Amino acid sequence: MLRRLIAIGLVTLFVWPWSCTAQTVDQGAIRVGDQWTYDIKDGFTGNLRNAITVVVADTNNREITTRVTYQGKDRPQTAVYDNDWGRIDDGLWKLRPSGIGIKKPLQIGKEWKSDADGMNLQSGVAFHASGAAKVVGQEPVTTPAGTFETFRIDMTVRLVNTRDQSRSQNWTFVVWYAPAINRWVKRTSEWRQEGRIRDSYTEELTGYSRKP
Repeated sequence: MLRRLIAIGLVTLFVWPWSCTAQTVDQGAIRVGDQWTYDIKDGFTGNLRNAITVVVADTNNREITTRVTYQGKDRPQTAVYDNDWGRIDDGLWKLRPSGIGIKKPLQIGKEWKSDADGMNLQSGVAFHASGAAKVVGQEPVTTPAGTFETFRIDMTVRLVNTRDQSRSQNWTFVVWYAPAINRWVKRTSEWRQEGRIRDSYTEELTGYSRKP
C-alpha cells in the first residue's frame, strides 16, 4: 500500500467531436473547498480497490494542502503539493523540491523534467527521483463525472535508492488533465522493479465541486 501511494502534435489538425456536455472552460485558480472524488481500479482485473476524496484545505502562492479521505477509513491523510500538483509531502513520502507536476499552460508537444530528493518517512529510505513528461495530444474523456476536454500527458519517473543505486523503481503514468476542473479526470499508473511489473491501477473521476 505504501508503494502504491508513491507516487502520476498532429491532433490539433483534426476537429474533435466534443460532446455537448464537455467541460471546456478553465475555471481559474484552485480554491479552499474544491474537491475531487476518484475510484481506484486494479489495472489487471478492473476491480474497484478503493475510492478517495481530495479536498483543498489551504492554498497559497507556493503550495496546495489537501486532505485525502479513503473509503472506509475515518482519519483523512494530509498531502501537500506545489501549485503544479507536484507532490511535496503526503505523510509517507517527502520530496524536495517536489515531484513532477502539470506545467501549465499546456500545449501539444510541450515537455518538462523534474529532479527531486526524497525519503520514505516510515522506513527512512532515501531516494532520488527523476521524471520526464510530454503533452502528446488532446482527447475527450468520459467518466462517471461527465465528459471533459483533456490534455493527455505521458510521464515516466525513475526512483533510485540513494545508498544502493542498484535498487531502483520505474513508474509510468498517463494523465488526462482537464483545465475545467484544474486536475486530472483519469490517470493510469504502472510500477516496475527489476524489469518486472509490480503494480498497475487507474484513477477515474466520479465527482467534483469547485468553489466560486
